[in-house]
Amino acid sequence: MIPRPDPDRQQRETLLRTVLRNYFASDNAEILRTIQSDADYVELASGETLLRQGDISDDVYFVLSGRLRAFSETESGARKILSEIGRGETIGELALFTGEPRSASIVAVRDSLLVKVTRAMIERAIMQNPEVEISMTRLVIQRFRRGERERQTPVVPVNVCILPVTTGLDAAGFARTLREAQGAEAGSIAVIAADQIAARFGTAPAHPIGQHYDALASHIDEIEAKSQAVYLAADDRDTAWTRFCLRHADEVLLLASAGHDPGLSPVEHACLSPAAPISVARQTLVLLHKPDTKIPTGTARWLAARPVARHFHIRDDSPRDMQRIARILSGRGIGLVLSGGGARGFAHVGVIKALEEAGIPIDLIGGSSIGAVMGMVLAMGLDADAVAAAVRKAFLQHPMGNVTGDYNFIPLVSLIKGARSRSAMTQAVRDATGLDAIDSEDSWITFFTVASNFSTGQEAVLVRGDLTRNVGASYAIPGALPPIFVGGHMMYDGGTFNNFPVDVMAQLGAGCIIGVDLSIDREQVFDIDRVPGTLALLRDRLRPHAQRRYRLPSVPETMLRSSFITSIAKQKAMGRFTDLLFQPRVAEGRLLDWSRFETVVAAGYSHAKEVLAGLTDAQRGMFR
Repeated sequence: MIPRPDPDRQQRETLLRTVLRNYFASDNAEILRTIQSDADYVELASGETLLRQGDISDDVYFVLSGRLRAFSETESGARKILSEIGRGETIGELALFTGEPRSASIVAVRDSLLVKVTRAMIERAIMQNPEVEISMTRLVIQRFRRGERERQTPVVPVNVCILPVTTGLDAAGFARTLREAQGAEAGSIAVIAADQIAARFGTAPAHPIGQHYDALASHIDEIEAKSQAVYLAADDRDTAWTRFCLRHADEVLLLASAGHDPGLSPVEHACLSPAAPISVARQTLVLLHKPDTKIPTGTARWLAARPVARHFHIRDDSPRDMQRIARILSGRGIGLVLSGGGARGFAHVGVIKALEEAGIPIDLIGGSSIGAVMGMVLAMGLDADAVAAAVRKAFLQHPMGNVTGDYNFIPLVSLIKGARSRSAMTQAVRDATGLDAIDSEDSWITFFTVASNFSTGQEAVLVRGDLTRNVGASYAIPGALPPIFVGGHMMYDGGTFNNFPVDVMAQLGAGCIIGVDLSIDREQVFDIDRVPGTLALLRDRLRPHAQRRYRLPSVPETMLRSSFITSIAKQKAMGRFTDLLFQPRVAEGRLLDWSRFETVVAAGYSHAKEVLAGLTDAQRGMFR
C-alpha cells in the first residue's frame, strides 16, 4: 500500500524552505536540507507564551504563519509593547549572537506555527557557507535601526475578525463595505464568512483547542499568503466559526449599534472574558450611528465595559467615515498635529481650509495649547468654513469682549479668571452638537490633547472625559490662566512639555502625519538695559504705537512664551518626523492679540496653498 502524502506537512516544508531561503539569502540546497531535517515545528495557540523576558536560550524561531507580540515588563509589572512579528519574520537572533538573556517576552496573538532552529544548526550552516553569517548580521542591524527610530510605525493587522456584539448586524456586509473603502487595495483583501466555509467544507467545522492545522486553518493560511488582508466575518453568537475567527485574528473589530445597551454581549462574555479569552488580539470598538446623528453620546459607557485599545464612530451610509477606518486599519491613517502659539493659532484655520480644498482627509487630530482648541472644533465633524465661523465667534464675538480679558483683581492663582474662555468653548460645543457638554471620546474624529501635569511633573495625554475640560487644561497658561483639575491632578498648558505632539500622534497609529508648527525661529532683542519705572512705562503707553520705545510683552504674554521655552528643542525635532509640515510665518504681534484673526488665518491659508502646490504626485498619493 502506497502511503498517502500529508498535505499539511508538504505545506509546512514549502513555507519553511521559502522562509529559510529569504533569511539566509542563499539557495544552497544542502543548507536548506540540513536545517529542514533537524528543525522542530512549534505550534502556539492564541495567548500562549513562546519566550519570557530573562529566559536563557539561544534558539532562533522562524514564523511560518500567525502573529506574535513582543513586550518588555518592568519590575512593577507594567508592560510595554515593542512590536508584532508576522509571517516570514524571525525571533531570537540577538540572543544567538550575544548569549544574553531574552530581552522581551513573546506571546502568540493568534494561532501560530513556528520552526525552532538551534545554535548548532546555525553554526553548521555558517561552516557550509560563511555568507550566511553576513546575512544574519545584516538582519540584526536592520532590526536595531528600526527600533531606534523616534517615530513609531503603526501596527497593521493582516487577519481582522469582525464580531457583531449587538443584534441585527451583518458582519459580512460590513466587511465587504470596508474592503471597498480600501480603494485601490480592495482587490488584495479577502472576505470570508461562515456560509463560504459551509459551502466548501459542508459545515462550519469545529476547531477544538490544540488542533491548529486542520483543513480549515490550512485553507485560511493559503488565502492569507495571497492577500494583503483577510476579513473574517464572525457570527453574533458563540459558535465554532466565531471561535475560529477569534483564534486567527490579529485584531478584533467589535461591531455595535450605538443605540443598544452598552453592556457586554453574550458572545463577549463567552469568548473574550478576561479570565480566559479565546483571543488576546487588540480589540477595537466600532459604533454604528444613524445617518442623521449630529454627535455621538455615551461612548464612555461602551468603553468602560471593554478593554478596547481604540474606537471609531461611523454613520450608516457614510463613505467618508468608512474610508477613515479603512485607512487607519491599513496603517495609512492621516493624522493632523496642531502646535501651540497663542493668537498665531488662527493660522491653523487657514491650513485646515487649504487641506480641505486639496481633498486631503483627516483621520486623527491632536493638539497642544491653542492647537487643542482648533483641533477640538474640527474633531466634532465641522467642515473648514464651519471651523472658521466657530473660532471667529469664540474669540472675536464673545459677548463680554476679549476672550482672555477677564483679569483677576486678586491674582492668587492666575492673572486671568478664564471664565470667558470656558464659556466660549462651551458655546462652540453647543453650536456644533446641540449639547452643553460632550466627552473627548464622543468626537467623530479621534482626538487627543496634551497637558502638563503639575501634580506629577509629567506630560499628560488626554483622550477621555469632558472635552472642554481637556482642551482647557491644554491651554491653561501657568500663572496667566487658572489650572484645570483632572482626576485630582492639577493641569497646565501642554506647551510646557510638548508643544508639537507628533510623537503622540505616531503612538496613536497614524501612518501619515501632517504637522502645523507655529514656532518662531527669530530672536527678539530689546534696546534697553533694564525695565523702566512705572511712570516711564505709563508715559510711553500714551504715545502713538509707532513711537513707543518700550515694546515689552504683557505679563500674560510673557508667561505664555516662557511656558513654551522648555519644549522648543523638542518642537523643532518633531518637525523632522512629519510627512507634510506647514510652518506659517505670521507677522509679529502679541501672542494674546485675538483681533488679528483675519490676517493670521489668511497667512496660514496662503502658506498652506504654496506648500501643497509644491507636492509631487507621489506625495499627494500618500494623503488620499
